[in-house]
Amino acid sequence: MKKFSVVLFALLLPILGLLTFAPPAVAEPADELTAVETELAGTTEKQGAIVRRIAEAIQAQEQASAKLVDLAKTAATQEAALERATKKLDKLQRNNAKALLALATKREALSKLLAGLQRMEQNPPPALVVAPNDVLQALRGAMMFGTVIPVLRQQTDDLRQALSEVAAIKSALEDEKTRAAAALAALATTRDAMSALVEERQAAAAQIALELASEREKSTSLAAKAATLKDLVTNLERAKAKEAVRLRQEADAKAKAAALATAQAAVLAEAQRLKEQEKPAMVFSESLGKLDLPVQGSIWREFGADNGLDGRTQGVFLSSQAKAQVLSPVDGTVEFAGQFRTYDQVVIINPGEGYLVLLAGMNQITAAQGQSVRAGEPLGALGDRTAPMQLIADLTQTTSPVLYVEFRKNNKPVDPTHWWSSRRKEAMR
Repeated sequence: MKKFSVVLFALLLPILGLLTFAPPAVAEPADELTAVETELAGTTEKQGAIVRRIAEAIQAQEQASAKLVDLAKTAATQEAALERATKKLDKLQRNNAKALLALATKREALSKLLAGLQRMEQNPPPALVVAPNDVLQALRGAMMFGTVIPVLRQQTDDLRQALSEVAAIKSALEDEKTRAAAALAALATTRDAMSALVEERQAAAAQIALELASEREKSTSLAAKAATLKDLVTNLERAKAKEAVRLRQEADAKAKAAALATAQAAVLAEAQRLKEQEKPAMVFSESLGKLDLPVQGSIWREFGADNGLDGRTQGVFLSSQAKAQVLSPVDGTVEFAGQFRTYDQVVIINPGEGYLVLLAGMNQITAAQGQSVRAGEPLGALGDRTAPMQLIADLTQTTSPVLYVEFRKNNKPVDPTHWWSSRRKEAMR
């Protein structure tokens, strides 16, 4: 955005340069010529007002960047909550499956025991009163009932407890689904706010550029008209006022040159100030162990891992949620932003000192080439599935979207592991 402001000032320079186009001023039919020069002076004042609006736009861009960073942090927190809810749901579903399996086992054992008791009820052992001679069989029947009844009671209690555990797990599943739905709704609201802010910022920039172009066209037309009038008057009055013309030309040239020099000096000073502000808040080489990972999720492949193509990975692969936002991990200038081969949308950031940070696999991007970004500012978002990147053989084995991040120094890949904050690295595992 600071770079965009410098470009606006650069567009202003040709407009101010029109002031140097001053055909010879002579004694003329003053009314028309004076009116044209007055209108031309008015355009100069309007251009000064546009310069002031540009300064205000620069401040508004800074405020928009800060707000985008805050919204991105909120969205990151919401995405982390959604990630935790998803993992907890998976764990509860696995526990539910185990509990149902255990319940089925207990039901089968209890069914067999009840079937045996029913057969015994249909063919009970003889009692001593009915068959006093079959004492042994009567004693065996009594012993069997004494053994089976405690077992039956214990298995009934176990079955009741298993049913209670299944009911508790189902209740926890419903609660966790409700929390996950709430987190997803909050995340959607935050993403809508971010999209609206980006659209508002782009619309403001387009409006300023349109006004500059309109004022430039008007200045060109007025300057040409003034030149035609002055040429005509010069031809009519040359013999009569040659010396007066010379003196007036010198005075006008000096005044306009002085005005142009003052205006150009102000523009160049402002451009230099903005250029100095474009420098990263922190020297990149001093940010070891301080950078946040650009997306919420987990590390799917680390730097130097076997890529399944007789080689090693030159970056790190991060697995995340569908449509998760991607944040800039560094301060710097966007060197490239757009579609590249099979990597979907790609953004390359220059943080200085010969380093480049490449992020690939996004479904959409909001960054533009030449734009200055701050660490934590959104660059774009992942899609619903993995981009078909030709960097690793088993990339298609994951169903989650994957972001590829690569650090390069003097066009050679470097291990980014030591740049990440230890707190963020542990959270991503």
